[in-house]
Amino acid sequence: MNPARPTSTGKRSKPVKRVEITVALANRGILCHLFRMHENVVSLFDRTPALPLISVALATFNGAKYIGPQLDSIYSQSYPNVEVVVSDDGSSDGTLDILERYKAERGLKLIKQKRRLGYKDNFVEAIKACSGEFIALADQDDLWVSNKLEILHDEIGVDFLIHADVKMIDEDGLLIAQSARHMNFGDLHDRVFLDRDYHRRSVLTRKSLCQGCTTLFRSTLLETALPIPAAEQAHDIWLAFVAAAQDKIRYVDVALVSWRLHGSNTSQIADKSEMKRSLKGSFIHGLYRRQQYYRRAIVLKIRGISMSLYPLRLRDEIF
Repeated sequence: MNPARPTSTGKRSKPVKRVEITVALANRGILCHLFRMHENVVSLFDRTPALPLISVALATFNGAKYIGPQLDSIYSQSYPNVEVVVSDDGSSDGTLDILERYKAERGLKLIKQKRRLGYKDNFVEAIKACSGEFIALADQDDLWVSNKLEILHDEIGVDFLIHADVKMIDEDGLLIAQSARHMNFGDLHDRVFLDRDYHRRSVLTRKSLCQGCTTLFRSTLLETALPIPAAEQAHDIWLAFVAAAQDKIRYVDVALVSWRLHGSNTSQIADKSEMKRSLKGSFIHGLYRRQQYYRRAIVLKIRGISMSLYPLRLRDEIF
């Protein structure tokens, strides 16, 4: 190590350069340490929590014509954490080939039923195989808007189940109606759907207010909803009833699904509408609604949920 050279006065000069380097290195170490501390603090307070998993439960049977576009609309959702669970009820039209492709390419979870279960029980098998904190129901022939799951997840709050409106399209995808709810209910829409208490009571006393293909529900709802009683016509009607029985149902007034009408489902809607028109306001119709309500209330009573008397007075049954 070279000593500092003596000056003309005979004194040694100060090792200025060495001091400057030492100070610079020290400052650099302090700055690096402070930078690391800053990064740690930022990561601590700016850490975005992982979004909960949403499982999409889909039941298929001979749906090859429309299942591809529907799956594309599901996999294109803006909500990032999604699994798709499909239960197939013995399709013979090429549906399984399409599902196998999505299984290989997109990780779709496929359950092949060994015997025909029917619409309701096939959906139940898909629901039971879901692992998400939330479960969304999907039909094989519809189309979802790209932010459907994001909207429903953001809006569900503390409720158990949320549902929405649908657009109506024909088998070629051409628009029939911008809103099925507004079209069907007209001036009654706001009271039936936007008045939370009346909506809850209406769901408890009739079966067609909550359309399954628009729903998102918490998986904890299944603790009281399963098994679905054999007398129930459909899984989605029962799930909505159980949520409404606990005052945990919500409606969002936006069309999030293009509901495709084609073939048999169009004729079934016409038949049901004709039957409803013939019975609406009749004594028999009133008895039927009350019988349905108390049958369901007994099931929930056994499962630990107590319910009141029939929740609508005759003058309040406006539809």
